[in-house]
Amino acid sequence: MHRLSFKIALKPLVVLAAVLMFLFVASAAHAQSIINRGVSIGGGLKVDIHAPESTKKRGLFFKRRKAPVLLYVHGGGWIKGTRAKSYQLGKFTNKRDWMLVSTDYRPVPRTTIDGQVNDVVRAIRWVRNNIKRYGGDPKKIVIMGHSAGSHLVAMVAAKKVGGKLRGVISNDVQAYDMVAYGGMRGSLPRVYQIAFGSNLANWVKWSPVTHVKKGEKGGYPPYLIMYSGSNYERRKVLAHGFARELKNKGARVSMFDGRHYTHGTIASRIGSSPEVTRVVERFLRKAFR
Repeated sequence: MHRLSFKIALKPLVVLAAVLMFLFVASAAHAQSIINRGVSIGGGLKVDIHAPESTKKRGLFFKRRKAPVLLYVHGGGWIKGTRAKSYQLGKFTNKRDWMLVSTDYRPVPRTTIDGQVNDVVRAIRWVRNNIKRYGGDPKKIVIMGHSAGSHLVAMVAAKKVGGKLRGVISNDVQAYDMVAYGGMRGSLPRVYQIAFGSNLANWVKWSPVTHVKKGEKGGYPPYLIMYSGSNYERRKVLAHGFARELKNKGARVSMFDGRHYTHGTIASRIGSSPEVTRVVERFLRKAFR
């Protein structure tokens, strides 16, 4: 009698243990990524796609989830860089059931700033038209860039050439207003000289602030503008100047004062450093709702 009671009492525990084991295995699988590298988007450009496990097709009884998409534009001073340098963003996004798409763009002097902006627009359009096949949600796209990539995503959004976007994250650049930047610094560093040249008209044309000032009010996606402690005062002034013009045109703008980060770590520590991770995550959660 006692043995029978013990066996009956033991069964729920066995079931519970099995359920917990299933959840543990499912959770471990859930944290994995499905990575497609070097997917052609035309124009000689490629993207790397980091998709969460939740986007995987699992048969008749499991519905495939569509993941919101963070399209990332790398840095490199407009003259170099690679889509592979996306730091921890693949793990950061996939852990939260979001997708990362890291894109190429042609470097200067193979093209100009105008050509690079067009390359980013090409990537956005490709994502919008094709990402559903990889489990992404074409209606939930945020663009993010670091350094030169930060300038390029700001240009796309300021010119309103990227279509309907859920948000823009511009992470640490001083090229929002090239005339102001050149005046504050006294001269341009070599990499800026190569990318922007010496023609003042191009400095004006390739400054995001120019297009916001002359653009119509409204129609801008929400922005997160981030700046680091590298040349802190100058970065702060230029970032807030751009934010002010956006706000004057009705845009919702959040700022992140990253004075405790360098130009490199404000990007590389997203996903590991609590402060910068929390800021980016909060913005994306709101944008992807």
